Amino acid sequence: MSTLSPARAYRDLSPTRRKIASSVVGAVIVAAIWAITAKIWPGSAPLGIVLQGVVFGTVTGLLAIGLVLIYRTNKIINFAYGAMGGVGGVLAVMMYTQSHINYFLSMGTGLVASFALGAIIEITTIRRFAKSTRLILTVATIGLAQVLGGFQLYINQWFHSTGLIGGFSTPFNFKFTIKPVIFNGAHVAIVVAVIPIIAALGWFMLKTNVGIAVRAAADNSDRALLYGIPVKRLSTIVWTVAGGLAGLTFILKAPFAGATATAFGSAETLLLPALAASVVARMESLPVAFVSGVGLEILSQLTFWNAHKDSVSDVTFLVVILVALRLQREKTSRAMEAGSSWSMAAVLRPVPEELRGLPEVKYTKYIGIAVMLFVAIYVPLHVEASTVSLMATALVWGIVAVSLVELTGWGGHISLGQFAIVGVGAIVYGNIAMRANLDMFVVLLIAGAAGGLIALLIGLPALRITGLFLAVTTLAFAVALDSFFLNPTNFPSYIPGSIKRPDLWSRFPLESEWVMYYVCLGFLALTILAALGIRRARSGRTLLATRDNYRAAGAAAIPTTNAKLTAFILSGVVAGIAGGLFLLILRGARAGTFQPDLSIDVFSTAVIGGLGSIFGALLGVFTFRVLEQLVSGQLRILITGAGLLWVLSIFPGGLGQVIYNLRDRVLRRFAERRGILVPSLVADKRVTEEEQHADQSDLLEEALK
Repeated sequence: MSTLSPARAYRDLSPTRRKIASSVVGAVIVAAIWAITAKIWPGSAPLGIVLQGVVFGTVTGLLAIGLVLIYRTNKIINFAYGAMGGVGGVLAVMMYTQSHINYFLSMGTGLVASFALGAIIEITTIRRFAKSTRLILTVATIGLAQVLGGFQLYINQWFHSTGLIGGFSTPFNFKFTIKPVIFNGAHVAIVVAVIPIIAALGWFMLKTNVGIAVRAAADNSDRALLYGIPVKRLSTIVWTVAGGLAGLTFILKAPFAGATATAFGSAETLLLPALAASVVARMESLPVAFVSGVGLEILSQLTFWNAHKDSVSDVTFLVVILVALRLQREKTSRAMEAGSSWSMAAVLRPVPEELRGLPEVKYTKYIGIAVMLFVAIYVPLHVEASTVSLMATALVWGIVAVSLVELTGWGGHISLGQFAIVGVGAIVYGNIAMRANLDMFVVLLIAGAAGGLIALLIGLPALRITGLFLAVTTLAFAVALDSFFLNPTNFPSYIPGSIKRPDLWSRFPLESEWVMYYVCLGFLALTILAALGIRRARSGRTLLATRDNYRAAGAAAIPTTNAKLTAFILSGVVAGIAGGLFLLILRGARAGTFQPDLSIDVFSTAVIGGLGSIFGALLGVFTFRVLEQLVSGQLRILITGAGLLWVLSIFPGGLGQVIYNLRDRVLRRFAERRGILVPSLVADKRVTEEEQHADQSDLLEEALK
């Protein structure tokens, strides 16, 4: 009787059992590595630290399962997932700690709220964007995260809390020690809760008709519809389950991590590890996602135990994400690629050639430019110094918005860590300015080069994996930079806490807020002119062609890789220069100066304005910088998030689309008065599939010129 070799037996397994077998083998390998490490370096991997990683890892794995479920169902990365769990979790924690309601009743109420919230989000938001591209829907989850984050702040107000709740005790008050960790009932509660939930989830997905239908719809929703499977109802079930998993994760981890209301639901402690585990699992395998979550938490705990630095775990997760993306091969389908491009080129219609020479068109353009220059130059002379400083800060935000137009609007890649690159430029500028007597403009160029280099390194995985994963990478980088690299506890000598502003050409002291403002205004103008020049050049046309259809662009001999690299480097250079200016405005950096929420804010407001054009992005950023002075706190977060959702659903091109539509109405009247027929102004605005292909062909032809 012949026996099968292990390799042959592995190949004969079903895909699901093969993934489970791979997870088990991986766990065995990790255990073996731990045993060997403990022998070679005694004390580097204590059993208590490893077990603590296992306990916390089960929670991370549970959250990663929810992310994978949603990705397989809707083909999106749900950046609102942490905030989804945060709403029910914050409610439960506040009921228990502030109102002193029974622990089990409080946690049960929060868990029910999380299940209900998942269903509500799917019905009210996800279905509304069902016909949008996957990238647009992913951005919608960013707006949703802000709305839910603002709602968490309102929950804190209802319970008269500051919103900063640290670790707290639970009714499970027994303790035991496995050196060097003191375990308590909250640790045991995690294990007791997670193990049966994982078993029930596995039974649900593998054995029930609903679970089988969910997996079928995830693999091919169109074919599932042909078989009569209610895809919409199944999507609601998935989001309901995912919402419950997110809420349970928050509740189980709250006794250790506390409850802090943020747009991403405490990204440092909740969402980022789960994102890393999901990326390792390729957003496909639930067992691999769970095992990866456990393994990552073990690695995180051991890294912290041996490194003895604050937030070193965030760096671990960033490295894991970068390595996982670099090792993965491209597996996206053409349908996925078509739904993953950030295309708003239709909004950017230039003035028709037939009308450009008309006096009324030219005069209107010149008058508009003159009015904007008058406001930008004259108004600051008649306001207080503090207001001028705020206006200078808004100009720096405008420069960052231009960098996002180059990367996202023209390049098609989401960056949720642009202010982290600003932070890199600021730190480089501050350290060089303190240690070398160089001209300010030279130091700014060096800061820009540093920003371009970091953007290139962070963006390299996007050369291999198309779609949405750059957003995960940049978010992880933003978290790691703020919590670890810019932490004065870790690197006190490299954080420029105080910077003296130099004199410009020995005649104009930058200590004057007005001089600083006009310097920032000049850099914004140069940035806009440079970006417009790039857009009109062959490199700009190549960017757009690669964004819309990189396979067709590659087939037309367009260097798509160079186009992507160009987008990363350009945006990084601009953001790095903005960092140097921002440091001069603030006169130094300190902990929390470049928080991840700033990257989310600048991205969201730029999208609201319209990332398809420089004018639209600046309109959105400047509008919300003004709004920030009128409203603050949870109301501003709610307005930003709701505004993002509204714009994406009504005007995908942003507020800039509204302005361009109004401009076209005026141009149409000019044409009618002159008796000039302009086809582009009278044609039906509905874009058919044939017209979309024609537009892409035009871009390819322009890029080849």
